[in-house]
Amino acid sequence: MQVNFFMWICASLPILAILILMVGFKWSASKAGPTGFFVALAVAVLVFKANFHLLANSNAKGFVMAFYVLYIVWGALLLYNVVDITGGIESIGATFMAMTKNKILQLLMIGFAFVTFLQGVAGFGVPVAVGAPLLIGMGFDPVTAVAVALIGHAWAVTFGDMAASFASLQQATGLSAADLAPWCGFFIALAGIFCGMFAVHAYGGTKALRQGIVPTLVVSLSMSISLWFIAQWEPTLATFLSGIIGMVVTAVLSRVKVYNTEAAVEASASAGHLTSNPVTAKGKVVEKKMPFNLAFAPYYSLIIIVLFVKFVPGVEDWLKNLLVLKLKFGEYSTGLGWVTPAGSSTSVGIFSHAGAFLFYASFIGILIYRAKGIWKAGMFKKLLSKVVKGGVNSSIATTSMVLMAFIMVESGMTYMLAKGVADALGSIYPIFIPLVGVLGAFMTGSNTNSNVMFGAFQVQVANILGISTLISAAAQTAGGSIGSMLAPSKVIVGTSTVGLTGREGEVIGKTLRYCVTLALILGIVGWVMLFILCRHVY
Repeated sequence: MQVNFFMWICASLPILAILILMVGFKWSASKAGPTGFFVALAVAVLVFKANFHLLANSNAKGFVMAFYVLYIVWGALLLYNVVDITGGIESIGATFMAMTKNKILQLLMIGFAFVTFLQGVAGFGVPVAVGAPLLIGMGFDPVTAVAVALIGHAWAVTFGDMAASFASLQQATGLSAADLAPWCGFFIALAGIFCGMFAVHAYGGTKALRQGIVPTLVVSLSMSISLWFIAQWEPTLATFLSGIIGMVVTAVLSRVKVYNTEAAVEASASAGHLTSNPVTAKGKVVEKKMPFNLAFAPYYSLIIIVLFVKFVPGVEDWLKNLLVLKLKFGEYSTGLGWVTPAGSSTSVGIFSHAGAFLFYASFIGILIYRAKGIWKAGMFKKLLSKVVKGGVNSSIATTSMVLMAFIMVESGMTYMLAKGVADALGSIYPIFIPLVGVLGAFMTGSNTNSNVMFGAFQVQVANILGISTLISAAAQTAGGSIGSMLAPSKVIVGTSTVGLTGREGEVIGKTLRYCVTLALILGIVGWVMLFILCRHVY
């Protein structure tokens, strides 16, 4: 297919429509996504000569892929809310809040490690909605508290929410999880080291970072290195377990005498921005309603389930064969000759999928809480209400954008965009791969949707330039991950939760420099890997 300017502009219209509607007109992703889908449909038919057969098949594939991702999303929402409505999340937070008066350690514990853990189990802005009020309750400045929670959780989004974003990248690019995980883990781990330092810097500038550099590096390195290793073993647990490791390491540091002397505590407070007027924002006074181990019981159950399935011979194979959703398709093409080869849709094992593990852990958690008298009458109705409220809009946004992405790929629109960009920018383009991921997350509020929109695009550009698709895809999702600290939807969640509605610009102004700086660092690292260090990787 030959590239021409008219067709390139037409191919960009679905993405431009979403960008204009979400950024210019402040539409939500659940409203802009369907619009982008219909624009893609029209362009595919009128300009790229897609027929009904192609559209039917691409949409069928899209629905299966959307189900693959949303299975994790709904399972994660269910598990999080099971723990939350019983007071478990509050109890976990209270356990760690009580450990130290050192403000830098408190920030690392709640604004970095705890929000990473929350990103691992929930996503959807939950880390910001929970973390920011806790930080304000501990005396942190409101705007700083929201910014720290945004920065602290952003690095881990790719493997967060039980790796929903990683799953979307895998499905959008067609690359295997085993091949992708090490490279994604590397970029995410590198981002984690910087996000730990940036969170402390956002609190108190170079003075706070200089004072807290040792604990900051110890915590961020322990979390980043563990995420890299865990991602190669079981991506769904990478963020979840690295958050736990971060909380444990910070708890150990909080017992080190040098950080808890009166002078050290006073210095940590004077280094940063603390609020003297708590009336201006809503902090959260937390209460430990149950022992930590009981609050954490559903997550212990999840870990045990995953270990059981992965390491007991025959269990995973048995589950995979119980019920599988997979559709097969023959070859088809557009009127312009763009061919989609014969193949199959995403394969979803109904009982072996990561989403299934989340449902299993949720039900076990309810049974444990009920046995201990914590699960009360009426909680199940409240649980369903919260899950549906949290899941419907994200499901509409994700499904519509997945369908849009499939139409763009299979009609040749994505190739047209990729070829035009590759021809225009050539070998300097890889520097901007993470910034494209940031743009996608900023537009849609979701790294999952950023990967859906741009994952295949990045792979096509990489193929055209003759560089590694694995490294390009990893840089894409790393950018989409850190873009979460700028995403308006998450910023609004944070400001509205703490009573700072209308001050979103202040928060974005505080996180923007960190996001752009980190995206450029990741882009430069990616370029060096692609053209110098890892030229043999494809």
